[in-house]
Amino acid sequence: MTTAAERLLRLYPRAWRERYGEDFLETAGSGVLHLQQTIDIVSGAIDAWLSADVRRATRVGRVVPNTEGGPMTLRSVLACDRREYRFTTRDSLIGAGVMIVGALVFTLLGVTARRAGWLVTGEVLTSVGFFGSLMLSMPFWLMKGQPWKAQVTIVGGTIAGLVAIGYLATII
Repeated sequence: MTTAAERLLRLYPRAWRERYGEDFLETAGSGVLHLQQTIDIVSGAIDAWLSADVRRATRVGRVVPNTEGGPMTLRSVLACDRREYRFTTRDSLIGAGVMIVGALVFTLLGVTARRAGWLVTGEVLTSVGFFGSLMLSMPFWLMKGQPWKAQVTIVGGTIAGLVAIGYLATII
């Protein structure tokens, strides 16, 4: 049977899996992964695909000093073995504030768009308010310490997907 870690390992580029896969699986273990661990692993995979340093390190087979890629990515992914949270109460409060303000902004933009005659856009903005603001708050607490490229990809991609689903739902 395939473990969760083995399934998530498939998200990484082949060269990365060949070089770090065994260490990754050994550290992640065969148990159930927590939400924070899963986010760490997915963020590391996005970083591995987007970082030129990771591609260079896995292709050449050498350690790249003072970069975010290669062994640094492995260290951040292997940190998924940690059981404690990386965010503080202050980080959580900042995230909550971003979420509240984000929900208000999405709602106000939606109401304004509807009043301006853009009914579909207004409906979409209003309907994605909660989930969009939740995604905007994640870099302040749940994704804290993850590579910025991974954060932008996850947050931006999810918000774009929500907007696309919202448009499809209103058109159909």
